[in-house]
Amino acid sequence: MPGSIVVVHPFWDFWATAVAWDLRADREDLLALATAELSQHATVLRSSLVEGPEDGRNAIQGCANADAVVVVSSMAVPSATGMAVLDLLPGIPVVVWAVSRTQGMAPDFSHTDITTAGSTVGAPMIASALARQGRAFEVVASTLQNPGQIGSAVSAATAAGRVRRARLLRIGEAMPGYTTVVPPSTGWDGFGPTIIDLPAEQFAERTRAADDGAVSETLADIAGSSTVSADVDPVGLRRAAAAEVALRTALVEFECVAGALNCHVASLRPDPEFGIAPCLALGRLTSEGHPFTCTGDLLTAIAMLAVQALGLPTLYHEVEALDHDRDEAILANSGEYDRRLCGDADITIVPNVWYEQDPITAPCPLFSIPAGPASLVGFVFAPNPRFVVAEGEFTGRQSPNTGVPNAGFRFSSGPVGSAWARWAQAGVVHHSAATNELVADRIESIALHLGAEFVRV
Repeated sequence: MPGSIVVVHPFWDFWATAVAWDLRADREDLLALATAELSQHATVLRSSLVEGPEDGRNAIQGCANADAVVVVSSMAVPSATGMAVLDLLPGIPVVVWAVSRTQGMAPDFSHTDITTAGSTVGAPMIASALARQGRAFEVVASTLQNPGQIGSAVSAATAAGRVRRARLLRIGEAMPGYTTVVPPSTGWDGFGPTIIDLPAEQFAERTRAADDGAVSETLADIAGSSTVSADVDPVGLRRAAAAEVALRTALVEFECVAGALNCHVASLRPDPEFGIAPCLALGRLTSEGHPFTCTGDLLTAIAMLAVQALGLPTLYHEVEALDHDRDEAILANSGEYDRRLCGDADITIVPNVWYEQDPITAPCPLFSIPAGPASLVGFVFAPNPRFVVAEGEFTGRQSPNTGVPNAGFRFSSGPVGSAWARWAQAGVVHHSAATNELVADRIESIALHLGAEFVRV
């Protein structure tokens, strides 16, 4: 679903005498046209002409949970007018749209035109006030006839807002020694997302107590949306479905949108009563827009959440090896997935080869991602929050013997060896997110709004 925005247009009647018509009515009409354009890219919660503090307070009523604010600027207005709105929504991503009605200016450009086409005066007035506060913002200059980059800017801003306000569910401690997949002791609080901890023991209890009807419905959906191999352990499949039911319930109860689960703790996979790796459950939730990572990797959950907030699929993975002969990196994981990356291919549910030695073998999907554009996205503290993106392509390579979702990836920035070395040099952990579009520009905008660094590989 699209993000949500508040739209405001600062207005100053100081210039009313510079035109021969009703300037306020003219700006209201322009705002209506701008709002119609913006509504194609986000849900508009409120759109207001703002002339003073009272207008500012009215402009945000009922909009405290908006993902972003778009300031439509078309004329010179004191910076305090727009800031009367923005100061009431601290930290929210801001896009300043310097908008004009027409593409060109007439040869007889006049004092009236300076007033009515004054976005290049009004936009810096609000932008300089934001800069003075050290607040992040993005500026787009375009026209109503050709809106240009405003759509992508709004998409990135609302995505950043979603990441900023996200609540992440963490189940189980991170893998011992995996020091770089957990938030640092300092610097996280100012970044945004809230972490909600659910002890692994409680999650195991919730799974065992999962409603039988909901588990049966989940099993039916799995069977109807994929091919379940005959050698899949039915007990393992049912437990995976029960884990999915427990996860769904927990997401709703704790108002979380994504998370990280580490099943390598005593009360989960090794425990005979829980007894499976719930990768299938994590993948089904990820496929529905609630990305989950394994091993307690909350940082890669942030990368996945940023990609998902753009409305894109995301595969939790490792770069398993480099094929220098074919100039490819081989991507795979331990059973996590996003079915939106399958194309038209069928998903086959098979026994998870990583856990064949368990008393009950877990199920997982097996497929290869088809050829097409692709990006790898990582998130790390190095030592500040940093997004890292490598653009390239899925090659269509198939590695079915991995037994899990897999792909071939080719970097667009150079040979695989040197490109991957730059990727590692950027500080990315051994996990990252893969998606099937080129997203570097949009992730860079998200990083801007969140106050994070950005590295393009």
